[in-house]
Amino acid sequence: MAQIDNENFNSMKYLKEEYFEFKKLNQGRIPYLLLDYLKYDGAPDPTKFIDREKTYLQFVAKVEKDDYLKGLLQNEAFEGALKELSSKLPLNRIYEFIIIRYLIDHEEINLEIAKHQILKMIKDVDNDSVLHAFECLNQNYYDSGQLKSKPKLFNYTNGLLVKTPIFIELLENREYRKYIEDAITYGIFRYEKEFKAEYYGVPHFKLYEQYQMMDAALLSNYRKIHSSFRGSGLLANGKEYFLFIDLHKEEDVKESINYKDKFINEQYFQWQSQNSTAQHSERGQNIIFNKQRGVNLHLFVRKYREIDGKNEPFIYIGKGDSVQYEGEKPITVKIKLEHEIPATLYTEFTKRV
Repeated sequence: MAQIDNENFNSMKYLKEEYFEFKKLNQGRIPYLLLDYLKYDGAPDPTKFIDREKTYLQFVAKVEKDDYLKGLLQNEAFEGALKELSSKLPLNRIYEFIIIRYLIDHEEINLEIAKHQILKMIKDVDNDSVLHAFECLNQNYYDSGQLKSKPKLFNYTNGLLVKTPIFIELLENREYRKYIEDAITYGIFRYEKEFKAEYYGVPHFKLYEQYQMMDAALLSNYRKIHSSFRGSGLLANGKEYFLFIDLHKEEDVKESINYKDKFINEQYFQWQSQNSTAQHSERGQNIIFNKQRGVNLHLFVRKYREIDGKNEPFIYIGKGDSVQYEGEKPITVKIKLEHEIPATLYTEFTKRV
C-alpha cells in the first residue's frame, strides 16, 4: 500500500500509460483531436494531458515523438493561441467559446448577436455577463505577465468584437484551424454534457462542481485583474463573499493561520475568519449579519491543498448564513448551509485517512 501512496499519479509515466491505453481503444490510431475522447465511454479526461504540457498537441507530439506536430508547434502564434484556448478547458462558462465559434466564420460580433447565439444553447443569459465575456476576450483583466505571454486574439472597440490579424492569419491555415476548432468544439460539447442548458445566474456556480479560486473572479463578472483572486481564504466581489477552505492544514502551517474550519454535521459548518477581522469592522459585520445585510456567503471546500504536487480544486457546496458567532480576530462563525451536504460527499470530506 505504501508503494501506491508514494506514486505520483500526475507523473508523465502514468499519463503516458493512460494515453496509450486510450490509443488502443481508438483502434491503434493516434488520437490527434480532443474530440476523439468524446467518442468512447471510459476514455480518460484529456485535460490531464493539457495540464501537463499546456496543450494537448504538445503532449501528443512528445509521447509519439511526432515530428510533424513538433513542426506545427514551431509556429509561436499557433502554439500561443492553442495554449490560450486550452487554458480555459474544461469550461466553467460557455459564453466565450460560443462567441469565438461564431467569430471563426464571421468578421465581427456585437452584444446582441452574441446573446442570440448563447440563447441557442442556454436557457437564459444576462446582458452584463455577455459584456464581461467580451471584456475577457479583450484581455481586460489580465495582469502584465499574462499580457506579455499570451497572444491577443480579439479586439473589442465601439461595441464590436473582432479577430486580430494574428488570429485571422492562423485561421487561414487549414491545419492550424483544425486544431483551434477542435479545442473550441471540445470545450462546448463537454460543457453541454456537464452543465446542460441550465442558467446559473451570477455568480455562475453549480452545486458540487469543482472550481479553482480564479474561477470565482470570472464567474462573478469581477472587473479587476483576475489573478489577484487567490491567496487569502476570503475573496469578495461586492456583496458576493467567496470562502475558500482547506479542511486539512499542512503539518507546518503556523498556529496563527491554522484555522478551525470543519463540518459540524451535514447542515452546519464552522468557519474562522482571517486573523485581522474584527467583529465591528465592515467585513466582520458583513460576515456575522450576512443575511440582514444582503451578503451572500459562498463556500468552497477541499480536503487537501495539494495531492502529488498538484493543486487540488475546491468543491462548491453552496451558500450559507451565519447563525452564531464568537471571538475576535479571528471570528469563529457557525454557518447554516442552504443545501444539506449529500452523505457520500460528507463522508469524503470528514473521514480520516
